[in-house]
Amino acid sequence: MTVQLPSVVFAASIINAFADNPEMAMDKMTDDELRAFRGQKVNELKQRAREFRPPSSADGTSYPHIFFCTIYYTPKESGFTAEQGFDATPISANGLRGRKYPRDFLLAVKKEGFGRINEAVDGRNYLRWMGDNRYAFAKAPVGRRGEVLVPRRSCAISSRNRFLRQHVRLKIKSQTVNEETGSDEWFVCDTGAGVHPLQIDLYWGEDEPHGAIGRQRARPRGTWMEYAFDVEVTAIH
Repeated sequence: MTVQLPSVVFAASIINAFADNPEMAMDKMTDDELRAFRGQKVNELKQRAREFRPPSSADGTSYPHIFFCTIYYTPKESGFTAEQGFDATPISANGLRGRKYPRDFLLAVKKEGFGRINEAVDGRNYLRWMGDNRYAFAKAPVGRRGEVLVPRRSCAISSRNRFLRQHVRLKIKSQTVNEETGSDEWFVCDTGAGVHPLQIDLYWGEDEPHGAIGRQRARPRGTWMEYAFDVEVTAIH
């Protein structure tokens, strides 16, 4: 009889094969394995955060192993082609003035907030999801208070984050974040409805999607990073 081990056990075995940077292993996990492993890691962070009292110094307030990091980006219309496996059916929607765009591109804009279009409309190179089933043309991707998002510098947090606030500068120490983004300094200027209270969502910039299947849609082509859990954050005073 074959005994099936929990997905988290398989995930741990995969991680052991990536000793230099265990977080690289998440790229090799199946959706089920990643879901189980992510749940385990987030629960560990939540338990640590319940009793955490952040120490302050002259440099700032330190949050070691309290947060996890993810990536969000501005998807480019050019990547959503039938050849790449996407539903490229041209469709229109409220706010698009009758213009049509690939169906999967519009879904990506809805998820990410903004998208880069192939041809500008009235000098505006982007689409913006406005909510209420409506889009609008925009000049640039912006954050919560209209600040233009800066690739590898801007980041978003949850409005339910009890440790951090908008417009704070962060120093993030993480092998995955530092190597994949080339940055350790970030500025909080955005919020996301689906952002976890312990999540820091890092803005990658403009890119085509990694692929058309599953979670590849939400990841820019230029990085393998999905999650970084081994993270030390300092809010700079």
